[in-house]
Amino acid sequence: MIQARPRSGRTWRTPPIEPEAEHTVKRVLPNPGKRLTVRGTELHADDSPEVAHRKLARIAFDEASTFIALLGCDGTVLECNRGALGKSVPLPAEMLGRPLAETFWASASQRDSHALLQHALARAAAGETVRFDALSPQAHPGAAPVIVESTLRPVRDDAGTITFVLFEAREATQQRRNEAALHAGKAQAQAEAEAQADRGHAASAQLQQTEQRFRLLVESVVDYAIFMLDVDGYVTSWNAGAQRIKGYGADEIVGQHFSRFYSEEDQRNGVPKRVLQTAARSGKFEGEGWRVRKDGSRFWANVLVDAIKGPDGEVIGFAKVTRDLTEKRNIEAQLRQSQKMEAIGQLTGGIAHDFNNLLQVVIGSLEGLQRRAGALLGSPRGADMQRFIDNALRGANRAANLTGRLLAFSRRQTLDAKPTDVGKLVTGLSDLLRRTLGEAISIASVNADDLWRVSVDANQLESALLNLAVNARDAMPSGGKLTIETANTGLDEKYTSQFDGLEPGQFVVIAVSDTGVGMSADVIERAFEPFFTTKEVGHGTGLGLSQVYGFVRQSGGHVRVYSEVGEGTTVKLFLPRLASDAVHDEPAEHRPVAASRGGETILVVEDDESVRTAASDMLRELGYRVVTAEDGASALRLIGERPEIRLLFTDVGLPGGMNGRQLAEAARASRPELPVLFTTGYARNAIVHHGRLDPGINLLSKPFTYVELADKLSRILADAPGAAR
Repeated sequence: MIQARPRSGRTWRTPPIEPEAEHTVKRVLPNPGKRLTVRGTELHADDSPEVAHRKLARIAFDEASTFIALLGCDGTVLECNRGALGKSVPLPAEMLGRPLAETFWASASQRDSHALLQHALARAAAGETVRFDALSPQAHPGAAPVIVESTLRPVRDDAGTITFVLFEAREATQQRRNEAALHAGKAQAQAEAEAQADRGHAASAQLQQTEQRFRLLVESVVDYAIFMLDVDGYVTSWNAGAQRIKGYGADEIVGQHFSRFYSEEDQRNGVPKRVLQTAARSGKFEGEGWRVRKDGSRFWANVLVDAIKGPDGEVIGFAKVTRDLTEKRNIEAQLRQSQKMEAIGQLTGGIAHDFNNLLQVVIGSLEGLQRRAGALLGSPRGADMQRFIDNALRGANRAANLTGRLLAFSRRQTLDAKPTDVGKLVTGLSDLLRRTLGEAISIASVNADDLWRVSVDANQLESALLNLAVNARDAMPSGGKLTIETANTGLDEKYTSQFDGLEPGQFVVIAVSDTGVGMSADVIERAFEPFFTTKEVGHGTGLGLSQVYGFVRQSGGHVRVYSEVGEGTTVKLFLPRLASDAVHDEPAEHRPVAASRGGETILVVEDDESVRTAASDMLRELGYRVVTAEDGASALRLIGERPEIRLLFTDVGLPGGMNGRQLAEAARASRPELPVLFTTGYARNAIVHHGRLDPGINLLSKPFTYVELADKLSRILADAPGAAR
């Protein structure tokens, strides 16, 4: 039986085997007169119950899939198994009686791991439980790295004195790879080891101590449930790990059937019976699935069942090892979801980019046609033409808005982030929300005192909150309450490690809650996917939440949805706290839009001929002279030949190995005063970093209108060196 103590140590006390326990022990023994040997341990029918228990404990210990060693407080290896590390550790016979530090990570190239081990041994001998990672010992050159997770914990006697140190090592390569992917390449502990061994105890004394140590080893392992079953599936032994993972004490479970660890559905479907049949037929069963603890809670388990056979080949029992993989499974699920969203984002971003180029041509041409049709407005034909043009422009602008939402989801929109007071923004948005949502929805805003500032694109944040409010309204068809709360919060590493790309730190959280119909778990899982909607056809694009998701992630933040059917929904936006105390830049004074006053010459650089033609037509209509080029090399040649060029208007993405940013830098090397206006269908790394527009960059996003182009050009040329004031 195992008695639990505080984390500083444990006490093991083995009571005499009661008569009724003897029957349980002999369930796994063969008929009288027979004997069997398992991994060098002989079982005899006439063994006393205590001896039989010790031998069975040895068998279970040898079958464990982890490397385990019992050490003296000075680090000497008193007993160990081979475990699942294979040739990466010495044979047990080579390790017994030698300090662990001389056999694990002992070479000159492994000093760091050796120091880790020495430090951990000292701490464990002083009463601490210590865990660390290192590379597999004796990994040969060129071999793929194998990560070993090691644990050292003190073992106390009945008087509470630390007598031994338990060392456990298991391969954790795949688990660490998954964790490394979610932590964006966090460094893994590295170490190697080689071992030498020496024996030092007399054979007779060692045999007596070995039996006790094997029992202590098996009972001391807490990360694995290691126990024995008889041939019918009844539990015959139980260790501390089994008690921790499954919740049963040894006195509660020994003699009970192992099927109680399975769900009722699995029991009805005969899963426990098939597990034993598979192990008996093939020698081993390994699998994963949901298991049930004593308190009824479920955990995701990795299960290994090995058949124990007698000398004649008959199955006489089973050794069973169970590991709780619930946390690992959750991390892998988060990683898969993150990768799926990233793949969808790249696809939608690429589509939106190409579509914006097409829309630039459509909108530019329709606006030109609209201006030319103005002369015919007095006639019935002119009014009819204007109606068709207006309808086409409305459709094109709706398409532009759709691509904007796709770019927001794919995190490729251009954000003009500035220091922002979220509390003031939410308060200022209240009137718009009341007009938008109607009288049936009551709105409440709760702002925290001393709310931190954030660096964010205020217009995009307002758009995100409006999207959430409209979704909330649709979830409350009979009316209800919408609450927007703001607060300061901190996210620690334990929380952020569950989400790809999220770093620990201080955040401002905006919680948007409604009293609507709520969402089921499967709907929540897909809520941020573009075009996914539960609304009727024609009542939503399915891009609202995906736009919110993309904007917040591009701003360095995080989004969570909490909802239950019939209980309403809360969406929380986490935005990183602004580190500096910078104040919001005052908005620039608005100047009236004006056409060219002096017929300035503008160089248009665009590889798409249709877009280049549409932009050139707009500029000529505004009174500018236009020179065009389709790549960076041609543009540089024109800048050298045409000193009258007053402004460079270039796409960011250009062919020929020179992008728009590189073109601008090359042009300014010879003409530092030359102003540059960039245009692009989506945010490119050449002018946008971490989702934010680089300082000093003038950008006009596609598709742009005639008025937007005129306004941007007049402002830039008015501020250019040498401009008339």
